[in-house]
Amino acid sequence: MIEVLELKKDDEYLWNDYVYSSGDATFYHQLAWRDVVRNSYGFKPIYLIAKDRDAIVGILPMFLIKSKFFGKKLISVPFAPYGGVCADNELIKRMLIEEAKNIVDRYGVDYLELRGFRDLGLLADTRYYTFILKLERDHEVVWRRFSKKVRNSTRKAIKSGLRVGRGRSYLKDFYKVYSRNMHSLGSPTHAMSFFRNVFRKFPEQTDLVVVKNEDTVIAGVILLQFKGTVISGWAGSLKRYLGLCPNNLMYWEIIRNACRSGYRYFDFGRSLVGSGTFRFKKAWATEAVRLNYQFYTSNSKSVPDMSMQSTKRKRFAEVWKRIPYPVANVFGHILRRYFP
Repeated sequence: MIEVLELKKDDEYLWNDYVYSSGDATFYHQLAWRDVVRNSYGFKPIYLIAKDRDAIVGILPMFLIKSKFFGKKLISVPFAPYGGVCADNELIKRMLIEEAKNIVDRYGVDYLELRGFRDLGLLADTRYYTFILKLERDHEVVWRRFSKKVRNSTRKAIKSGLRVGRGRSYLKDFYKVYSRNMHSLGSPTHAMSFFRNVFRKFPEQTDLVVVKNEDTVIAGVILLQFKGTVISGWAGSLKRYLGLCPNNLMYWEIIRNACRSGYRYFDFGRSLVGSGTFRFKKAWATEAVRLNYQFYTSNSKSVPDMSMQSTKRKRFAEVWKRIPYPVANVFGHILRRYFP
């Protein structure tokens, strides 16, 4: 007899066991991600499990996000490119989704958003892709797959004298670059405490790589590691140094190291179709994997378009760019919670 329940403390060890054994589970399904989001933003986690006797046979992590100005939403999962439902079969998957719909009604939520890979038959936004590079033990095999432009830009970065650094000691330097980059894009940034929480909760699964021009950090990326895959979590670079191609050097060093360490894949991270980062990542001989962001609403309200392509976000971005960086950096994390 299968029943769907909210996760209790006594079953938490079963949750992580299921995540590590399920072929559909991702980095963001781990319970530590619940703690990162809750500790950083105070959102209420609602984690559903499907149990068959004493065994978990399906999971669905969600967060309830409430705002007077932005309404109520239930997201699986916020601040991540993918999450959603994992289950042993389609019946269990449907049971978990039906219970999520009941929670939407119970809390008077405007909509439910499930971020994943598979089509669930709901209203969907399919404009996002993530880019997966297959790795080899011999990194030269991977190098030869790249486009000529990627290889030439990487050689240019090396000849420019750029150097690569690694380690969490660079967090403050990374944050300066990342927050500057986000401001130039017209988007509020996470607080430094968010990234500290990521490192604290995933001490064995995180790393930080930066590129330096002499003693100045000009690019960086926080890496996540899960089931044989290295994931580009959050990245940024300073615009005035892009002519030196720091991102090429950064990603090539990550790929080389991942190959030597025996990882099977590198996930470049999410991009909107047609964007500059979409084209950049595709040139690295990656597979573009479509993400399915699917929605359920219990009322007649339409699901808002929160992507950077929406008219409202474009207008917001133009206003945010005009706010002086020091001011935006102080208050950005307050608004960032409403762009999950």
